[in-house]
Amino acid sequence: TAPVPSFFAAAQVSALDVLCVHDKCTWKGTCGRLDGHLDNDCLHEPIKCSVEGGCGELVPRGEMATHQQFICLQSCPNSKAKTGGDELDRCNARLSRNDLVDHLKDYCKLRIIHCPHTSCEVTTRYNQMPAHLEVCPYAPVPCPRQCAVGNLMRQNLEAHKNECPNEPVPCVHAPLGCSHVAPRSEIIGHEQDIAIHFSSLRSKVFAEQQQAYQQKMDEMTRVFQQKLQTLEEKITKLQLHVVEKHKEQNAAMLMLKRLEEQNTLLTRKVEDQSVTFNWKLLEQTTALNTKLQQQTEAFNTKLQEQTATLNTKLQEQMSLLQSISGSLTADNLRRIYRGY
Repeated sequence: TAPVPSFFAAAQVSALDVLCVHDKCTWKGTCGRLDGHLDNDCLHEPIKCSVEGGCGELVPRGEMATHQQFICLQSCPNSKAKTGGDELDRCNARLSRNDLVDHLKDYCKLRIIHCPHTSCEVTTRYNQMPAHLEVCPYAPVPCPRQCAVGNLMRQNLEAHKNECPNEPVPCVHAPLGCSHVAPRSEIIGHEQDIAIHFSSLRSKVFAEQQQAYQQKMDEMTRVFQQKLQTLEEKITKLQLHVVEKHKEQNAAMLMLKRLEEQNTLLTRKVEDQSVTFNWKLLEQTTALNTKLQQQTEAFNTKLQEQTATLNTKLQEQMSLLQSISGSLTADNLRRIYRGY
């Protein structure tokens, strides 16, 4: 490894007298001040061009001013202008600083200029001025009717129409039916012709009367058609109502006929059931009467038999009582008791 120089050796080297590294430079000084000379003072030291948008080349310090003024190509400041358009609306010129002043003043398409017309205070970019000139109210324009007034400001054109001798105007008697139109300078003679306007007035009155009569007839026709349409609608509704009622009547008659048939069937059924019931009731009544009579006869017979038996027993006991009436001993009483 290389030996590390001591501080004493470095101080000795820094104190040595040296010349500038550039042959054309006459500077002489110590080695310690050489770097400061090259960084700040030497006119022959190459430094980078520092102009914004410039070339960035290395140029001797003493020649930098001349380089930037006449040699270095710089972008036009309007290359970054916000014009609202695309890249084609930007200035892409690159010029020296000496030519850039004239470019911004007279040649750049994005330079700001004033409207050339007196009294107009509009300022805009050069490439947008043609669009403004098409609508500038102070721009001189000729009369569209080519009258003798010559050029006038665009904002006065509308007012000029009210006095231009070549402007077509209708006759003042237009409300009377005159449809004549002529330049303002020629219309006066026409307006003074009474015969023409009397004929026009008569034609207008006749046309108005005919129009009024036609309107009245149209209105009467419209009203009549409306009433006729209303009447036809009512007739149609009545016809539909009659058809519906007829259908309802037919349906009611059919239902009544069915009810009558059902009533007849029910009546016949009731009559048949009544006859059958009466026969069954008569048979049951006859059977009950017969059974009741039989039971009554059987009861009477049985009752007679029981009565005859009781009478026989009673007669026997009476006979026994009569036979033993004279001697009532215990044995006789016991016998009588057992006889019961």
